[in-house]
This record gives sequence, structure tokens and C-alpha cells, in this order.
Amino acid sequence: ILRTHSTAAFPEGSLSLLLWMFRALLLLLAQDALSLQIAVRPLAPATLSRSPAVHAQFGGGEKPKGLSRDSEPEEFFKTNMDAMSDEEKLKSPVVWIGLSILVLPFIAGVIALEFSK
Repeated sequence: ILRTHSTAAFPEGSLSLLLWMFRALLLLLAQDALSLQIAVRPLAPATLSRSPAVHAQFGGGEKPKGLSRDSEPEEFFKTNMDAMSDEEKLKSPVVWIGLSILVLPFIAGVIALEFSK
């Protein structure tokens, strides 16, 4: 017969003891993840030769030129957001969600600090 146990079946002290033991077990399991791990590797002998660096064999010896204003193409990737004016951007819910993700945690932190006093 399968019986289901509720929290009322455990005495008040044993439930807190079980919670404490669970937290201690999690701490022991996470101990390796939180500790500094240093790997000891043997040094390679100096007599071993390293393989030569691989060079691309296509093209030639010319280095690619960096992008500058003169060499920038006239047509470039432009998103719809880039084409919008600032007023249109502020009407977008994506902008408001992004700003709230940045600002609201700080406001919540200030409120939490004030209530903890």
C-alpha cells in the first residue's frame, strides 16, 4: 500500500532538521565548484620541436585592409530600428522592456535596503 506523507506527519523540529541537512548536502556538493582548482601539468621537454605554424596558401602576401570611411560600402546592413526616429523608438514596447530590465533591479535594491533598516 502506497501512502502519501504530508508535512503534518513530521514533527516541527524534524522538518527544520531535514531542511538543514538538505542545505548542508547542497553546500558539500557545491564545494568543488566554489573552490580554486589548480591543474598540475608536466612541462614539455625542450628537445621536442613544435610543429611550424600553418599559413594560408590562397591569395598572396597582401594583408586585408581595415574598414574606414573611405572604403565603407554605400549599402550596409540596417535594421528597422535604425530607420526609426527617436519618437518612434520610444513608442516601441521593446525599448520600454529593455529599459525596465536595466532600471528596475536597482530600484528594487534601494527599496529592499530601506526596508531592511
